[in-house]
Amino acid sequence: EYIDQHGKPTAFYSDRHAVFHVSKRDAQTERLTQFGRVLQDLNIELICANSSQAKGRVERANKTLQDRLVKEMRLQGIDTIEQANAWLPRLHR
Repeated sequence: EYIDQHGKPTAFYSDRHAVFHVSKRDAQTERLTQFGRVLQDLNIELICANSSQAKGRVERANKTLQDRLVKEMRLQGIDTIEQANAWLPRLHR
């Protein structure tokens, strides 16, 4: 749904969480998570942050977005998951 509405990103920047990155090293093959395989199938580059500074940028951005979302939902009087699910699609218009 996101790709249909906004288009496909060229890259996905994340931390090295197990959802995005297999931490076991295998010299012969690169093992992808299911999420990584989906990105590969869609030809979207997965960029995993290597430095603590880069990880901090990702986490800081996520926290800022989460804080803004919670504040906006509070202003809209949203206090149930059902209300949030009905409201969220309108947020991106």
